[in-house]
Amino acid sequence: MRGPKDYEAPSCAQIGGDFWFPEREEIGNQADTAFARSVCKKCPHKSECAEWGIANEVHGIWGGLTNKDRIVIARLKEMERKNIA
Repeated sequence: MRGPKDYEAPSCAQIGGDFWFPEREEIGNQADTAFARSVCKKCPHKSECAEWGIANEVHGIWGGLTNKDRIVIARLKEMERKNIA
């Protein structure tokens, strides 16, 4: 799996900003989270960035997913893996 540093011209690199790493998902950070997701939505690396985030990150927005989103997805994947095995 490629890491974000290996992506060619990711949308986030052209924008920068602290909104990629909201401290908590609170009302004050919802606008930042929504803006970050809108940038991710248009990025050609959205899927692989989300996969990277699920596997490697506990902070920030990765592929349009918050940490809460990634935790849910990781748990679902683990449940699927256990059901298949």
